[in-house]
Amino acid sequence: MTDLTAVEPLEELAALRAPGTAVLCVGSGQDDLESVAVWHVSPAGAATGAWIVPADGAFSSREVARRLLTLVERRAIAAIHSQGLEKSLERLTIAAEVQVEDGWWKRQLFSPVDAYRETAERRQRYVRTAEAARETTKSITPLEWTHDLADETDVEEFASVQRAARISDAPGTPVVSEVLSIARTLRWLVSVWAETEQVKNRRRYVRDEHGEPDPLPPQWLAAVQAASTNRLPL
Repeated sequence: MTDLTAVEPLEELAALRAPGTAVLCVGSGQDDLESVAVWHVSPAGAATGAWIVPADGAFSSREVARRLLTLVERRAIAAIHSQGLEKSLERLTIAAEVQVEDGWWKRQLFSPVDAYRETAERRQRYVRTAEAARETTKSITPLEWTHDLADETDVEEFASVQRAARISDAPGTPVVSEVLSIARTLRWLVSVWAETEQVKNRRRYVRDEHGEPDPLPPQWLAAVQAASTNRLPL
């Protein structure tokens, strides 16, 4: 068994050379004022920055909107409520008066729910590989995980991922609680993925069968890589 809190991010994360992930939420802030909150999460899962601004300024001030777009333009963006998130990004783009194609953010979006499913599915594949190897080599021990994941088909919404991570709602105003809870869940997902892929470093037969370790779940990694080259004309 491995202490999940002690699992080190994969060395391959350093090779990403990308800013990481942004979480953007709109909701009630200080004094019940609608606000826009942005949290930054590094590829290794660490929180690296936080910004909160009143929504009326974010969606009406060219300067404020542009400043917020600079916080998400080169980052993967966690999509929890995709429709609302895309509407907010569209409003920011209009307010910022940026001449760019509609839906510029689409390749940067990823679903934490899909990241969980990809992790659970990847673990199942490694378990099957280990079981097959044990049929010919009895000294091979079964794979064990710090945190057993539910079957990927059982997780269909972000709240289920948050419960699996045992992360309670963070304190603070509603918008701060939401954005911080998401950021903390992303950190957990990074740790669980790292524990999963590190099996390849400990068991050569798993590496031979499934290839080199991946730094992040496939869709999340694709979003990080796509975002890293997407600079807006701000």
